[in-house]
Amino acid sequence: MFDTREPKTGPGPSPKPKTPTPTTPPRPLKANQQRWERTFRGAAKGVTFQLRIIRRPDGHLTARYQATPGKGSGWHLEGQLRDDNTFTLKGTENNAEFQGKISPDGKTVTSSFKNQTLSGSFQAPSLTLSAIPVSLPPTRILITGATQTPSVENAKNAAHTARIERSEVSQSVISALNSSTYTPKTMVKKDRHEVFFNIVKSFRSLGVPHPELIAAQWATESSWGKSHSGKNNVFGIKEFDPTKPRTFAPTKEWDPNLQKLVEKAEPFADYKDYADAFIARANFTIDNPRYAKAGYFEAKNLKEAAYAIDRAGYANTGDPGSYAESLISIMVGCGIDVEKTATIAVAPPQPQLSAEGNRVAQSSVSPDQLDRLINLKSYKKIYTIKEINLARSLISKIQDDKLKGDLFEILQTKVPYRNQRNNQSIGLQSDRWTYKGRDGKTHWAVYTGKPIGDIMCNLTSLAMVLETLGIENPSSGQYEDFLENVRRKNSLSPRTTEGGWAGVARQLRARKTMHKEKFRGDYTEWKEEILPYIRNGNGVMMSLNGHIVRLQSVAEHGITVDDPYGRLPSLLNYSPNNVTGSYKGNLNGKTKETGVGEDTIFPWIQVSKFTFHWIAAFERS
Repeated sequence: MFDTREPKTGPGPSPKPKTPTPTTPPRPLKANQQRWERTFRGAAKGVTFQLRIIRRPDGHLTARYQATPGKGSGWHLEGQLRDDNTFTLKGTENNAEFQGKISPDGKTVTSSFKNQTLSGSFQAPSLTLSAIPVSLPPTRILITGATQTPSVENAKNAAHTARIERSEVSQSVISALNSSTYTPKTMVKKDRHEVFFNIVKSFRSLGVPHPELIAAQWATESSWGKSHSGKNNVFGIKEFDPTKPRTFAPTKEWDPNLQKLVEKAEPFADYKDYADAFIARANFTIDNPRYAKAGYFEAKNLKEAAYAIDRAGYANTGDPGSYAESLISIMVGCGIDVEKTATIAVAPPQPQLSAEGNRVAQSSVSPDQLDRLINLKSYKKIYTIKEINLARSLISKIQDDKLKGDLFEILQTKVPYRNQRNNQSIGLQSDRWTYKGRDGKTHWAVYTGKPIGDIMCNLTSLAMVLETLGIENPSSGQYEDFLENVRRKNSLSPRTTEGGWAGVARQLRARKTMHKEKFRGDYTEWKEEILPYIRNGNGVMMSLNGHIVRLQSVAEHGITVDDPYGRLPSLLNYSPNNVTGSYKGNLNGKTKETGVGEDTIFPWIQVSKFTFHWIAAFERS
């Protein structure tokens, strides 16, 4: 149920002596009887494509593509490279098809793309993909005072390189990795935990971030060491290159068409020893750019890292957040504080070498379509308010409505996230009310004289909506606290009412353009009735009945929201009478702005069965 590895990246080959430029045209790629792997990236119609192609000497192509927004783990393709460098790649798991041509130097792919799904047809008739010199996120290592690693020498090496090559790892660490046993003597807690912390120690010796999280992955993927998906493969890593050692093994994966988990045989990588397996897992999140995009390397603690690796699509469960929760449960069960700030430092990566041996500039991930529009040189996950306004200004000048909508959809994903639970506002006398509890009795909720962050989802979501519109926080404090002061100063209705939050929006020069009551629908209905507001650049927030969130996107896989309170495991388990209990402990902290509620995905199997109390859209006055 786990995704495929991207091509290996890192420093290029050693510099070669310069040779005269050939005067004859380069030979067609197919004429070169060699095997090669390349990754290409490009964008069309608001979708960023990444296409990894593996070419065999006979010209057969094996490939895998990812589309953002789209399914995290990507789709497998097979095809053939012809003598004129043209090719056709067809999906083996879906109806996708690429038809195009690879430039003779192998640096560019020009292609068309089409795919037919249950929700309709998508076509990109003109798609240009460029070969990417995949640059790497920095490797994090333990700072002074952290737990001693088996090899200080190797830890120093890890500080100066992103990708780990076995030849660079000291023999003492290799021996330690292979001499340890990764199968508990028994399944009692003591024996299981002994192996768990042995794995933590192993990954620390490699200078890898979040070693406790990876140990939790070992426990999940191998059932605490009882099973291997491939030879010495205890991390469930797949291998789609038929020329490399692999084992087909049964697994369960989410089928978006059938909307359920299905059992299938998938190819899992074989490793000659445990050292290779551990190094492969260490490199896995580096080789796949989507982990950097999901915030895995920026995570401040293990809980954030768990949700980041879930968002990036390590496990194809069809239930967003469930994989993160299983990893968190394992770590907590081993006595680990998953919310403790990680004691790690970021070391700068070494410059890469091009194929000619020249140094090339580094960036974490190639810029997307909107990044390029505002002249950013690398991908940026979250924009500043100035960048949001610049983007909105440039998008508004575009005449093509389709392109304009695509860019506004991307912009919605780059709005800063706000955490309601660290708000500083103090409750007034009016911040008290009665409610009927689950026991049938009447109870008092009293916030008078206390911090009211836990009941400020409305204004916190509104703050994100206003920033979507490019309306800057006029104060030096938190935006939502400023909005609460605006409400009080203007004697507006309670923040829990439409008169309250909509009145505050008007004071900030934003007006409501849409309000739907009791909305419920499938993907088609959301695409027709809600998505147009997102594509028009509106800010959208909605009520679950008792709790308010910002809507970020509507896509084939489901809806994405920024939940200021935390990460709700399932819409179907949400209870207005027990909002906090519905989160099952997945709440934001109270000391910082980040939180686990960012980029929460609800699949259509949940959304289509849930009635939203109301949905409202805003635009600038």
